[in-house]
Order: sequence, then structure tokens, then C-alpha cells
Amino acid sequence: MDAASNLSLRFARGSEAFFEQQWQLYRKVVDNNYLFHREAYARLHRILIDEAPQSFRFLDIACGDARATVKALGGTRVAHYHGMDLCQPALDLASEALEELACPVTLEQCDFVEALRDRPEPADVAWIGLSLHHLLTPAKLDLMRAIRGVVGDRGFLLIYENTSPDGEDRDTWLRRWDRQMSSWSALTPAEWATMTAHVRAADFPETTSQWHSLGREAGFGKVGEVFVAPTDLFRMYCFAP
Repeated sequence: MDAASNLSLRFARGSEAFFEQQWQLYRKVVDNNYLFHREAYARLHRILIDEAPQSFRFLDIACGDARATVKALGGTRVAHYHGMDLCQPALDLASEALEELACPVTLEQCDFVEALRDRPEPADVAWIGLSLHHLLTPAKLDLMRAIRGVVGDRGFLLIYENTSPDGEDRDTWLRRWDRQMSSWSALTPAEWATMTAHVRAADFPETTSQWHSLGREAGFGKVGEVFVAPTDLFRMYCFAP
């Protein structure tokens, strides 16, 4: 998925309101690489090249406009792309971006939490970036269990999410977030306030150990940490059978 697209999507639950009011802020966050999307999606690309099975089916959960995902999938053996997102305007942009892929594409407007509860279609690789942290811990576990059923015994789940070092609580993580946001010079004070309000209301990081525990409880036998953002606010994990 395009992680920043979905991050911005959560600023406003109304799809039209989001695109009218928040798109420029979203573009600034992405274009300035404030959340290290370039590095995270480069790592995703490398994993897909090196470890994904032949002709893999890719599930992009909360895909947003899919621009970063399209780059990550370039040159891989992807056989089918399935993106899901709540926001139809974002999916319209994703449809344009995904024209670069040679494989069949399916886009689905839905709440991914509800959609994955009874999803029968299998996937070889599931990806979710900077969206899982909007759920509280029990809901994260439920979703990861559902994804475990989707990827079966051959596939794997990759996430890029808010993460605290062991021993750090949410308030401390938020204070670290505030400190790094103060260096985001491209944002106006009003935009900075919008970002801060969103994060404080909707972001719930897990510790490193808790992500490992959630993976095991969800039924994954292997959990690997594959990328750490320079700010140590976000980490990428790979969960495999």
C-alpha cells in the first residue's frame, strides 16, 4: 500500500472532505519523506525480489493511491494485485497509478478490518503500512489472525508501523514524535497542528516485543525486523509461517 496515502486518509473519515481539505498536507509529508517512505518501500521492493514466491498474489491493505507500492512492485514477479481502501477518490488515483503494472488489478472500496474477517481469496504477500497502528492491540491481533489465514503456509505479512523500544509507553513515544515533527520545516503551523492532533487521537504504537508477541499469537512462526526508521519511531516487520 501507499502508507502516506492512508495516513492522510485517516485525517478525515469523509472521503470527499479528505481530498478537499487534506491532500496538500499529505503531499508535503510524502514529498519531504518525513516518515521515511522511500526507505521503507525500497526495503519492501528488495524483500519482494528476494523472498516472494514465483508469480505471487499481492494484497495491499489500506492501499491509498498506491503510488509507492507500484514502485515497490516494479521488476518483481507479481501475478495479481488486490488493493483495498475505504476512500473511493484514493482508489481512483490508485487505478491510474496501477496502470504501470503488467498484472491483473483488483481494487475494492471497503473497511479493511471488516473485509478481512471473511475474506476467502488467498494471497501470497500481504502488506499494510502506517495503518495498523490506528487499531488497539486486541483489534490488531484479530486482523493479523485474519491475514494469517489469507497468506496460508507459503505467504507472509509485511508491516511498517509505529513502534516503541521495549519499556517505552505511548506518552513517551508521542513526545518523541513531537520533537521530530518540530523539524518539519515544509509544514505551516496550522498543518503541524493538524498532524499533531491526528497522531495524538489515532496512533497507538506497540513495542518491539509486543509486535513479536502479536505475530506469534496470530499464528506466525517467524517474526523478523527488517527496517528501522532513523527516528526509531517506525519499524518494518516480516511475519512468516
